[in-house]
Amino acid sequence: MSREKLTSHKNSIDNLQEFLDTLGKFYICFEGDKVLYNEEVLKDVLLPNKFITNLVEKVKKFYHSNQDKIKKINSAIISEYLHEKEINLEFVIFSKDKKLFFVLSNDSYIRYEFLRINIINTLSHELKTPLTIIKGYIQYVMKILPNDNWMFGIISKILDETYRLEEVISELIEVSKFYSNSVILKKDVFYVSSLVNMIINKLSPKIKAKGIDVQVEIKHNDFEIIADFEKMKYVISELIENSIKYGKDKICLRCYENPEGFFFEVIDNGRGMPKDVIKNIFNLFIRTENELNRKIYGLGVGLFLVKKIVEAHNGKVDIKSKLNRGTTVKVFIPRSFSKSKSLFAG
Repeated sequence: MSREKLTSHKNSIDNLQEFLDTLGKFYICFEGDKVLYNEEVLKDVLLPNKFITNLVEKVKKFYHSNQDKIKKINSAIISEYLHEKEINLEFVIFSKDKKLFFVLSNDSYIRYEFLRINIINTLSHELKTPLTIIKGYIQYVMKILPNDNWMFGIISKILDETYRLEEVISELIEVSKFYSNSVILKKDVFYVSSLVNMIINKLSPKIKAKGIDVQVEIKHNDFEIIADFEKMKYVISELIENSIKYGKDKICLRCYENPEGFFFEVIDNGRGMPKDVIKNIFNLFIRTENELNRKIYGLGVGLFLVKKIVEAHNGKVDIKSKLNRGTTVKVFIPRSFSKSKSLFAG
C-alpha cells in the first residue's frame, strides 16, 4: 500500500496494528517505553538480521531525537546499507490510540533489491555444477566421434554455446562477490607484455574474423605492474572485446606509466555512444539498443565488473565517446599496492 493510501485509511481502522500485520507491512510502534515491530515481514525475504537490527535502532534514535516535535512530522527518510549499497527507507509517521507508528512505505523496493542480488548469487552457483557436467559429457562425445561425422559439427556448436553460458555464469558469480563484499585481490607483480600477449592470443580468432587491425603500444617496450593479474586480464579483455563488437577496423591498446601509477587505453574507431548512454554504461544489466535486439550478445555485466575491479584497485576508469567517431576507455591503476613476495610472470 502506498504512503497516500496508508495515510487516508489510518483514521478509519480500529486496530491499526492488526491491519498492518494483515497487509504484511513493516512497522515500528512506540507506546511509552514499549517498542513493537513487525520483524517477520522483512524476514520473509531473508533480509540479514543485522539490516533489521540496524534499521530498528536508527528509527528508535530518530524517535528519541525528535520527541518534542514528532507529532508534527508526517514522514522520515532513514538510510541503511544493503549489499554495500545505501538505500533510503521512507517511513510514514502517524499516531492512533496513544501509539506512534513508523510504517515503511517502500518495503517492496527493499525486497526487490535484496531478492535481485540473492537470485544472482544463488542461480549462478547452482547452475555452475550441472553445466560443468554437461560440458564434460559433450567433450567426451566429441573425442569418440570422427571429425567427418555429421553430428560432430552440431555437438561442436553445442560446446561453443556451453562455453558462452559458462562465461555468463562466471560473471554473475563475480557480481555476487562484489555485492557480498567477498572479493579478494592478489598482489601479483608481472610485466605488462605478459598480460597483453595473453589477451591478444586469446582474442585472436575474433580479431581475425572481423578483420580488425589491433595495434599495441607499450611505453619503453615493457614495464612491471603490481595488480591482480587475472582480474586485470578480465578488465582489458572486456574492453578490447567491446571494441571488437562495436568498432570498425582499428583498435589501439596503449600501455604506459608515470610516478602515480599505470595506464591502459583502448581506442577504437567504431560507432561511439551518445552522452545519455555513457552516464549509465557502468550500471548492472545496462544494455544498448543493438544488444537488446540480440544482434550482439551480452548480459550487461562486463562494464559493471570492469568498474568494480578497477575501483577495488583504488583506480579509475573513464570513457570518452562520440557518435560515429569511436570510443576511448582509459583505466588507471595507482601504485598503491606494495610488492608481493610471489612473482607472477604470466
